[in-house]
Formats: sequence, C-alpha cells, structure tokens
Amino acid sequence: MIHLDINCDMAEGFSRGRQAEDLGIMKWITSVNIACGLHAGDPHLICRTIEAALKHDVKIGAHPGYADVQGFGRRSMNLSVKEVYELVLYQVAALSGMTRALGGELHHVKLHGALYNEAAERPELAEAVVQAVADIDEELILYALSGSKLVEAALEHGLQVAEEVFADRAYLPNGRLAPRELEGSVLISKEERMEQARQLVLKQRVKTVNGQHIDLAADTLCVHHESHDVLPFLGELHKWAKQNDVKIEPISAR
Repeated sequence: MIHLDINCDMAEGFSRGRQAEDLGIMKWITSVNIACGLHAGDPHLICRTIEAALKHDVKIGAHPGYADVQGFGRRSMNLSVKEVYELVLYQVAALSGMTRALGGELHHVKLHGALYNEAAERPELAEAVVQAVADIDEELILYALSGSKLVEAALEHGLQVAEEVFADRAYLPNGRLAPRELEGSVLISKEERMEQARQLVLKQRVKTVNGQHIDLAADTLCVHHESHDVLPFLGELHKWAKQNDVKIEPISAR
C-alpha cells in the first residue's frame, strides 16, 4: 500500500476575510502549513486555523516566509545566512508556542514562496533553515521540495524529511517548480491536476514543461486552497486513492 500525506498552506489572509478553514478544506487534508504572520496572516487568524486543525485532527506545521506582505513572500529579500536563520527561528518558535498554548504540538515546518525556492537551490540558505528548525526541536519534520538542496541538508543533519510534490504546479527539467511568471506554471484544469497527482503518487515521476519525465520522491502532496474547484478536486483525489490502494494519512514522526 502507498501512503500519502496531503498538505495545504493556510492562514494566508487576514482575520476579517473569508478563510480557507471556512471552506471545509480541513476535512480533506492530513497536514496544514500555517502562515506565521510575516508574509501573511495575523495572530487571530493563526489561532483560528490552529483550532480548526485540532478539531479535524490535522497535523500542524509552521509556514515561515520572508517579511514581505506586499509581495506575499514571493520576492527575494537578499538576506544574509544569519538573517535567514533568525527569520525562520522567530516564526517557527512563534507558531510552536501558539500551537502548544492551544493544546496541540507542532508537527512540521514548510517554507513559503521565495524562501522555499531559494533554500531548495542554495546550500548555505538550506543549512541556515535546517539549523533554525533543529535548534527549536529536532523532532520536527521538514517538508521540502523533492530532490532539493534543502532535503540534502536536512538529511545530513539528521532531521526527518518529507519530500514534497505539487498537484497544481508545473515542473522544470531540473525538478524545480516553474516560475509563476512563466505561462502554464500553474495547472488550471482539474483533469491536469489529477493526472499529475496520479503520476507523482503511483509512479514517482512527473512530466516537465518540455515534455520529458523525471523521477521525484513523493511523501507529501501539496494542494493550494485558492483554486476555485479545490473541494471537488480533493473529493476526487480521495475517491481515486481508495480505488488504487493509496492510504491518505499524515506522516508519522519516527
């Protein structure tokens, strides 16, 4: 049997707006990555998202990014290695403390946006991120882009890693995500996303933007909540999983 975690980035708005947890997504996912307030989110929304995750028995992760609300954390901030360490340390510690105060335990860490992509490519940033996570809690699982430098750094340090793949993002031949400014970088149709999810989960491979196939480990599948048909897609994904001996469940700490 294949085991698959489904994760989703949440709390990426502000407390007065309509939020992902109000859309019923929590019942379809097994882990949630909660924005820590610097690229998006605020204390009130963070608390509500933690409470919703605890109610639905969804594993809680910190989702730290660059302090860039205007750019939604998707712009490079050109920080030093020390500054990246401090940035991640601050956000993960905050999310961990809030989760504990509300009766839960932090399960994992997944970077956001530009920081996610840069740590996947740059070994020195990957080392800073890994050190920050380890200094808070070496039992935390690090969700990282499959096959990336961040995966390598975490494994070298002895952290548990979940290699992440995406149902709704196009891939470059080197295994990195296609830049969002590139046409076709986000898969729109439900059929495209289902086919990519099937390939990643069953065959551990993906078709890239130039038509070739590459191998990718797939421990956790990210689904973005902003898709207009996210609930029908998640429902279809669960139905397909049952039919193909794929067990959807959270990643267990070793």
